Order: sequence, then C-alpha cells, then structure tokens
Amino acid sequence: MKQIYALPIFLSIALSSFAQGFLSNNSGLVSIKDGAFLSVQGDIYLENNGVFDNSDSIFFTNDWINNAGNTGFSSIGEGYVYMIGDDQRIRGIDETHFHNLLLRNAGIKYGDLDVYVDSILDLAFLEMNMDTNVVYVTNPTVSNVVNSSGFVSSLENGGISRVTNTEDRYLFPVGSSLFGTIYRPLELNTSSSPQTFRARFADTDASLEGYDRDERALLICDINDAYYHKIWQDMGSDSVDIRFFYDAAVDGNQWNDIVHWQNLPEWQQAPADSQFVAAPWDILDVYDWNDFSTPNFALAFTKPSFADAGNDTTIYLLDTIQLNATGGIIYTWEPAYPISCTDCQSPLFWHDSTATVYVLVEDADNCKDIDSITVTVDERFSEDGPFIPSGISPNGDGVNDFWYIRWLYRFPENEVSILNRWGDAVYKTDNYQNDWYGTWNGKTLPEGTYYYILRIFENGEQTQNYTGPITIIE
Repeated sequence: MKQIYALPIFLSIALSSFAQGFLSNNSGLVSIKDGAFLSVQGDIYLENNGVFDNSDSIFFTNDWINNAGNTGFSSIGEGYVYMIGDDQRIRGIDETHFHNLLLRNAGIKYGDLDVYVDSILDLAFLEMNMDTNVVYVTNPTVSNVVNSSGFVSSLENGGISRVTNTEDRYLFPVGSSLFGTIYRPLELNTSSSPQTFRARFADTDASLEGYDRDERALLICDINDAYYHKIWQDMGSDSVDIRFFYDAAVDGNQWNDIVHWQNLPEWQQAPADSQFVAAPWDILDVYDWNDFSTPNFALAFTKPSFADAGNDTTIYLLDTIQLNATGGIIYTWEPAYPISCTDCQSPLFWHDSTATVYVLVEDADNCKDIDSITVTVDERFSEDGPFIPSGISPNGDGVNDFWYIRWLYRFPENEVSILNRWGDAVYKTDNYQNDWYGTWNGKTLPEGTYYYILRIFENGEQTQNYTGPITIIE
C-alpha cells in the first residue's frame, strides 16, 4: 500500500495541483499527524481500500466520495474533518465513519447515504440534508451534537440518530428548507441505560403522509397542519421526557398539547404535561413517555371535557322525560330507539327498562366530547297514573310536533277526543296511533288550550279514563 505522510507543519493540496480538481486516494494511506492538516480545494476520492490516518484535520471544498470498500479512516478516536465549501455532498458506495465532522462556510451539506459520526457533529448554522438517510452520532456524550441554528433535514425515515446513556437532555436539531428555512429542535431527557433514538422534522401536513388529522380522539380540536415530528426508539425501552420547541409567533399561539398517532390508529393526546411561553422558544414537555409504537407526534389544540348530558334520573314505567344536553352547538344522540330525535339538544326519552344514552357534543371550535345519562325506569306506574303530554308544538322542527302517548301501544282498544273550550270536538278517533298534529279537517288549529278525553277499553269494556288540558303552541 502506498503511504503519504503529512509534514510536521501542514500538508496542503489545492485545486490547481490537479487537472480534475480533486484528491484521489487510490489504495494509499494518507497520514495526517498532530500539528498538520490536509486542505483539498475540490473533491476527495477514496478508492481501492484507500484510507486516512487522521490525527488532526482535513479540509475540503467539494464532495467526499468513498468507494474504497472501507469506512474511510484507520485512525480511531481522533481527527477532524471540515466541510468548508458551498453546497457539498458525502457520497459513494461505502459509508464513512468520521470521528469529528464539522460544517463550515455556506450552502447545504448533503448526505447521499448514511453518515456515521463517532464523536462531535458540529452543524454550526448550516443545514445537513440527509434525504431519506440518517446521520448516526454513535458517541453518547451529551454535548457531542453542536449547533447555533444548524439542523438536520430529511425525508421519510431519515434524520439524526443519537446513542444515549446519561440522565440528561440530548439535543436533536431538526428542521427543513423545503418551503423556507424552519428549525424546530427536540430534546430527549433520557435514562442511564444505553438507548438509541432517531428524529426527523416532517415539513408537511401529516395527512399527506398517511396520518389523517381528522382521525382524532375526542377533545382534540385541531392539529398543526404545517409540520410534525417523528421520533423512533431504535434501541432500548426506558421512558424519556420529550421537549418540543416551537415558535408561537410563527406556528400559531393556539397550540397547548402534543398528540401521538396510535392505537386505532388515530391521533390521541400524549399529552403535554407542561407548557412554557418563553424566548426564543415556546416549549411543550411530555414526561415519562414510552410509547414509540409509531414515531409520529404533532402540536395540537385540546380542551378539557365539556359535554354534559345531564344528571342520571329515574322515571316511572311508561312515562316520558325530556333530556337536555349542554356544552356545544351540535348534538348527536345514540342509540336512536328510546329518544324522539337524534340530532336535537333536548329530545324526549322513553323506554320500558333502564337505559343509558350517549350524546356527542361539538362546539364552535370543532371540538368534540361525549357524555352519557342513565335513565332508570321504575317498573311501577306513578301514583298519578301514566304520563300524558300536556302540549304540542306542530311547527315542523321535529320536537313535540305531534301528541305522542308512548304507553298507549299497550292498549289498542282506546278512544281519543280533543275538545275546544266550548266543548266542541275538533278531533276524535278510535285506536289512536299517536298521529295528531294539532289539526282539524287538515288545517292547523289556533294556538290555545284544548281538552282531551282518553278512554281505555278491554274486551269492549271501559277500564280507564283520563282527561286533562292540552296546549297547542307554535
């Protein structure tokens, strides 16, 4: 193998030294010892098992191409590599293991394949674009990822991976420049057990990547449509605290929670255990988290429970009660059978036995909540007899439009008469079918108080008789 040794002071190789503007280490050993550096104004090629023994520093302005069949370095635990050009790429067919990798000057530094950093990754203020690849920081020292505002951008399952083994906060500087530069880092407060975490900033609506924001649990009113984060626990199983940094002035000041795509699947509250409004970042913290069944997390706006179906109550057999839900503007009841309407705030309830009904309540902020009420049915009749409605409002709104005597189905031999205040019959029928809408000869009767007579027969003999007022209200 050919060997090139650096001088004690420096070894500098410029673009003008080569017609192609590159340094090609073809099956050689380039050794850069303490106090020396290698400066290449162009590409660096590694081929045919060429390798660097780097105890100091390598600077290059174009691309790093490793086709050598090795990890690029024979030196262990030492050496710095500086990317000092404008847009630069780390590429080739073989993954390089840098000891310390430092981004400098300008432009975007691209990883066209996975990149390994065994000690310090210094992003400075620059973007390291990994596409669908990962930059692996394998040394668990907390301070080994350094930046001012630099970040790792990625697509799909790419990102930045860190090994952790300390009870401390590990920085995951992630962001994107797809639609303008945006930097939204994470911090993971980990345990002392060896673990590996990977993170990605997804600069898109989660719905566009298969995580529909409309598929969300109750009390989640809205989910950030601008971006979300992915966090993988690639090794280990201990819980961690996750800190999400965001900018309320840019991202919106409504966010007060973190949601996670899980279970059904759907978005569910993580939830955030604390929120800080500060400068330069607003912060949401999720404590003691250990569910990485999916890696997807997003900012969300949530509310405490607000639906109220009313207090549980008791009625007598064959009686009717009016329910009254509160808390929102849209109400949906189920099951449909024991109530008069499923989409009104205050339906009538009837049942032959104890039943629980549920109401889904939606408010003006598109928040949804659910509550229930249990109506216990006493199998006795009330002391005053069965309940007969004392009024109707035939205005077509679906509520009390007709005179409904729920228990009457048990007594098909019946006779109903409705009288006005002068005693004239305005309605009369045998075997009443709960179908009187306050009309006479097809026309709606005037508002006012009328009187009913209800006779119950068994085998042709009258057994019960009920009378009372009934009021028509438009």
